[in-house]
Amino acid sequence: MLIKFQGNDSILDSKPFTDDEVQFNLLHLVRESESPYLFTNKNRSIIIGQSALKYPAWIWTENNITNYDIKELKDDFTELYKDVDILTFVAKPNIAILLAEHYSKVKHKNYSVSLQMESFQCPSVIEAKQINGQLRQAAINDINIISEFLSGFVYDCFGKETTSEEQLETAKMYIESKNLYVWECDSKIISMANIAHNSKRNARINEVYTIPDMRGNGFGAKIVSELCKIILNEHKTPVLYTDLRNPASNKAYKNVGFTECGKVTQISFNFESNGI
Repeated sequence: MLIKFQGNDSILDSKPFTDDEVQFNLLHLVRESESPYLFTNKNRSIIIGQSALKYPAWIWTENNITNYDIKELKDDFTELYKDVDILTFVAKPNIAILLAEHYSKVKHKNYSVSLQMESFQCPSVIEAKQINGQLRQAAINDINIISEFLSGFVYDCFGKETTSEEQLETAKMYIESKNLYVWECDSKIISMANIAHNSKRNARINEVYTIPDMRGNGFGAKIVSELCKIILNEHKTPVLYTDLRNPASNKAYKNVGFTECGKVTQISFNFESNGI
């Protein structure tokens, strides 16, 4: 049986969860949301967290979880989401498939593996090669180029075409957060990267983008390494997620000093058609 808990519960700041908190860093963002859905079980070997039904649920399971708790999780998960018309969730790869198969059989819905990611942390920076240019915070005068970068980022990551005009509000939000940085060379912005979220022990980097004709020259690695230095100076550990379909970026992050902390798999269900 699932037990609801509040975002300030110590479960998210205690072992065994903290052993996996880089892998499941998004649960710290979920806990801070206005009305999060947060559940555990009596053994506290499971955490289900979701900020809202339209966003993916994150499902953590301890590494030595018992078969009994897995069976209970499959049943509780199916009961929890029995009446939804949208469902995407993220879990450790083996758990993700177990839950997807069970839910699919019970609800007669098809699913797909929509994303596979590796989690990384950077305990210390490996100095990148010397790169011309400088790091600075993005300013409101940069909004047009940031909008173009965001449009390119969305296409690279999700294959979705958007115009820079459609990204203007998002660009403004990022710039006003004071957490978006750019790498500028000869008065031209080459790369951007964002410190997306700060939790107690970690700070997560995302929205890393370099203009296509300047890729392969170390600019992406350089801006990420500089953000890592900022984060480490605040006595936190930089973390990020990478898409396993992009091995080049994974290698670039390792060259900066990032180490792998575990894979996660995202499952999406199709509620528009009946499955098996």
